[in-house]
Amino acid sequence: MPKKPTTKRASNSSRRKTQQQAHWATHWLTRIIVVFITAAVVSHYWPQLRSLTDVSQRQLSARAINGTVELQIALAREGFSPGSIDGVSGAQTQAALLAYQTSHGLPRSGIFDADTAQFLQIQEPVFTTRRLRAEDIAAVGPKPQSWRARGELDRMRYNSVVEMVAEPAQCDPDFITDLNPGISWHQLATGDSVRIPNVPPFRVQPAAAYVQIRLAKRTLRVFSADHRLLFHCPVSIARRVDKRPSGELRVKVRVDQPNYTFNPAILSSTAQREGITQKFIIQPGPNNPVGTVWVGLNLPSYGIHGTPEPEKVGRTESSGCFRLANWNAQTLLDAVHLDMPIYIEP
Repeated sequence: MPKKPTTKRASNSSRRKTQQQAHWATHWLTRIIVVFITAAVVSHYWPQLRSLTDVSQRQLSARAINGTVELQIALAREGFSPGSIDGVSGAQTQAALLAYQTSHGLPRSGIFDADTAQFLQIQEPVFTTRRLRAEDIAAVGPKPQSWRARGELDRMRYNSVVEMVAEPAQCDPDFITDLNPGISWHQLATGDSVRIPNVPPFRVQPAAAYVQIRLAKRTLRVFSADHRLLFHCPVSIARRVDKRPSGELRVKVRVDQPNYTFNPAILSSTAQREGITQKFIIQPGPNNPVGTVWVGLNLPSYGIHGTPEPEKVGRTESSGCFRLANWNAQTLLDAVHLDMPIYIEP
């Protein structure tokens, strides 16, 4: 019996089936690749995407500023520090406003005028409640009465609960006391709550390129590579004119939570008064003589640092270094890098 010949139809049907399988395999492979690429792109750019979302949400919830306290809080949130928030419209608040106006291309009036009010608003919540934890209470200790006594402590703690509450909120302790009438600060314990301004730590963005210190104005400012003003805060300078450096300096060291070496050869009058003849180390902490930050410069013994008394920054003078409130010193520490130029202007 003769064989049945293979037909063209059967051959074509088999070819089409093979082509369909290849097409579907390619289709699904393409979809899988697209999914992986999309996930990688979203993961890479997620901080920027989230930032855009946050900005949109801030714009929706922002409102007009009412009063000096809200103005100081809004400026501090934007990186234009009025010093310690105290509700008083003084020279440091005016300087912060001028810096904000300069950064945003607004008329430089130094007052909270209509042009500035269109740009600078405040987001709720303006105030928040801080619930004290066991570690908060443990961060407070008695105030040492001498330099020698400081050297005997294992850490330079806050000297009162109100100080411990005020500093992270960038406030004058007296303002925190006024904000919480009726509180007996010496009796506060774990679980108790206090009311504070809602001011998170500020971080400089975009990247900083250089720092400018203006001696006459007693201000420190951080700029980007294209000379955009990114951050402003008050600074204390040397009491003696001959101790004030000028020109270009460079960052040589960055230290978070530094210790401090008491040197009787430098603090000779204090050493003589207390009978101190040898060097000793004072441990880190918010009440360390240089606060919580040391940014050492390429001029021996000179640096930019924090302070145990942030409410006095810009109002009192130092022995030679540049002194900032601890919260502003932390912002600066995060912004600078080794060999960054620091320009000291008259």
